[in-house]
Amino acid sequence: MNIGEIDLSPAELKAIQDHKYFLSKTHNQEVSIEEAIVDFLNRYAEDWKREKLRRDNLEQLNEIEKHKYFRSIEEGKDVGRTRAAEEWCAAYARIWRAERESLERNGFRQIQVSVKDPNGLHMRPTSALASIATEYDCDVYVHKTGMPYYNFVLQGKPYMNVKSILLMLSLGIIRGDKIEFIATGAQAQEALDAITKELESRAP
Repeated sequence: MNIGEIDLSPAELKAIQDHKYFLSKTHNQEVSIEEAIVDFLNRYAEDWKREKLRRDNLEQLNEIEKHKYFRSIEEGKDVGRTRAAEEWCAAYARIWRAERESLERNGFRQIQVSVKDPNGLHMRPTSALASIATEYDCDVYVHKTGMPYYNFVLQGKPYMNVKSILLMLSLGIIRGDKIEFIATGAQAQEALDAITKELESRAP
């Protein structure tokens, strides 16, 4: 299985992160995101997709029923389920699906930072970022346009675990580069705040 050819959605990545947590507990050691992806896709993905589709359909029907209720009040008569469904799908379905598949809805926090260190992300700041990612109860991943190495692809963009110091150095991040970090876990926002503070402290 070539993980690099699999474009994950935020909902899929959230399920994989949960799977990674339980695998790590079961094996009593940290399981890599790649291992979690492969195991999840081989053993659980199909069942997960079916259950997600079932839940999504039920919640969509609930939204249509709400729309039908309020439209019927507006018109002073029952507008009917078919008309309500057509109206809701035309006006709200795309927005509703996008929101459900957003990073934030699936428990991720996100920041974008411009590198200001004249020397870019050399060994010292890269090690500092890895330490921050280790210190907080969360997983942190970085994205840079055109990065040659990565752990997974999310919504068409490659991401790498910030704890991978050598791979981070291989990205050749220089001053002026814009990089994106996403984090998930109990202390995701705290970790991203610490990363922002670390990188801004290295401005000339």
